[in-house]
Amino acid sequence: MADLDLMKQIAKFVRMLGSSGGDRRNAFAALERFMRSHGISWSDIGNAIEQHSADGKYSEAEMKELAQAVREEAVETGIKIGLARAQTQQQGNGHIVLPEPAEMARYCHERLGRLKDDKQRDFIDDMYVITRGAGGLSLGRLGYLASIYIQIGGRRV
Repeated sequence: MADLDLMKQIAKFVRMLGSSGGDRRNAFAALERFMRSHGISWSDIGNAIEQHSADGKYSEAEMKELAQAVREEAVETGIKIGLARAQTQQQGNGHIVLPEPAEMARYCHERLGRLKDDKQRDFIDDMYVITRGAGGLSLGRLGYLASIYIQIGGRRV
């Protein structure tokens, strides 16, 4: 399992396991399908993790801290953008009505070239897969998806 591209894909799925409820179940199911289709076992993943930690890269605590910081940044960005849009585009009762998460994810996925960096592209790739399933998104993920959608020109319903 030394292929770097496979490792990156698995890392995306593992990160999605940090979600709650339906997101976590969808991520786990997608990870298992991916592993099956590429002939990867759980032992292979364990071996890769051991190899990586032996390299002295990041500890589990460091990875958790990084994941928490990314979530907080996403929520904060989504709130700021939403408030700024609400102040400049108030209509009716002042609420912004956005499309369903699956529609926002599809819109963003079709415009990956407009996204500012790989972090956003990876996030949108993940959301495109997740929102096609039956699970809902956590508030943090929904806020970040909405902020990206608005940033690249998505419109209200």
